[in-house]
Amino acid sequence: MAKKLKVAVVGAGGIFRGAHLPGWMKLPECEMWAVCDVSPQAIQACVDDLRNNYGVEIPKERQYTDYKKMFRDVAAGKLELDIVDICTPNSYHKDPTVKAFEVGCHVIVEKPMATSAREAEAMIEAGKKAKKLLMIAQSMRFTPEGLLMKRIADSGALGKIYWGEAVILRPRGVPAWGLFIDRKASAGGPIYDLAVHVLDLTFHCMGFPNPVAVSAGAYLEISDKPSVMTHDPKKYTVPEDFAAALIRLEGGITVTLETSWALNIPGYRGNVTICGNKGGLTMEPLTLVREEFGALTNTTIQVNPFAGVASHHEEIRQFVDAIVNGKPSPVPGEQALKTQKVLDAIYKSGELGREVRIS
Repeated sequence: MAKKLKVAVVGAGGIFRGAHLPGWMKLPECEMWAVCDVSPQAIQACVDDLRNNYGVEIPKERQYTDYKKMFRDVAAGKLELDIVDICTPNSYHKDPTVKAFEVGCHVIVEKPMATSAREAEAMIEAGKKAKKLLMIAQSMRFTPEGLLMKRIADSGALGKIYWGEAVILRPRGVPAWGLFIDRKASAGGPIYDLAVHVLDLTFHCMGFPNPVAVSAGAYLEISDKPSVMTHDPKKYTVPEDFAAALIRLEGGITVTLETSWALNIPGYRGNVTICGNKGGLTMEPLTLVREEFGALTNTTIQVNPFAGVASHHEEIRQFVDAIVNGKPSPVPGEQALKTQKVLDAIYKSGELGREVRIS
């Protein structure tokens, strides 16, 4: 039997324990080997989860409150690691990613990849230098709907794609847990938390054309004031709770984006739509629109071959498969860098009140 890949987590909070950890534990090729978090309570919760639900023991010597100490132990031969899963808040993605590459590990990192294109570029360069895989955990493309949308888009059924719409709007949905609303830790609000998901899937189905320019508005009108929501508005320091943008891509393609944590609308709205000159595709419900038989038809999916796929498990499974079988990263940093440039430009355009070009 082949030697198992030893996995460490940096950032053992809710997204890791609730989404990533079950995915890792389904893979016989891997074993959870070390846990790192600045919070001893988070470490203990993760260690207890591993022991009680999976029968896995993480001894004290493999529990760390400092990722630099953990990687020093790897460099010194005191700790063996193959993969690092980084689930820290947004502002703390780059440094542990670079350090993990420096000691020879593969890295999967939560979205958004970083909080600036410059950070993202440093992460990509570190991975290339180490000759290890970097994957960004863009889970929406690994949902049953996302997987089938990509298959349909790649088939040519849409023809020449020229427009997309990426929408994820919560009427009242500011996260009241973790550090989402803290600017130092998260850097941004729904643009980083939600827009990154629908933009990634939209660009993914379009084949990731290069972004050219963004014209956007970003607003903070509700979430820093008392409301029916349970978060503390005095602690709301991220710059926006709603944003809208027109994104221009190479080849004359345009994408419109709307995203919010708080907005005065009747209810939640979320969808990805992609249109070409032969057909259109929308995610919710998954529908292919085409002109055929002298009529405009809507084809809904009766049987999805990807039904039952759990997105976070699938992204981790594909990442490990790429490592084991020498395949490219399922979500390479170069793709996420394009999305990051758009996110940067949305903030800048909203601040300046004009279109921003992307180099």
